Amino acid sequence: MSGKALAIVGKRETVMPFLATGARVIYVKEGNCVQTVEGLIKEGTKIILFTEEFIEELSDILLKYRTETLPCLIPIPSGRGKTKVAIERIRGVIKKAVGADIFLEER
Repeated sequence: MSGKALAIVGKRETVMPFLATGARVIYVKEGNCVQTVEGLIKEGTKIILFTEEFIEELSDILLKYRTETLPCLIPIPSGRGKTKVAIERIRGVIKKAVGADIFLEER
């Protein structure tokens, strides 16, 4: 994927391992995630993964693009906080794309 296809946004300690994937990784702190994600959307970034602690901060953006194909905004579990929320969103995105729930775990 090109640099405009995928970006990962979150706190440094959570997203740093993604540098090994070659994806664009952006470190943010609480309070500036909205501006960062809006900038990525304006640049044409297609898939934006963000750590789940920013779900509430990004709620307006998530609602705005909820029914749009692009950008695809996906929370990822950070190991702290509401991991169920991020996992359920990922499950929904995959189910929508594949047409079936491919997670094997029981709910």
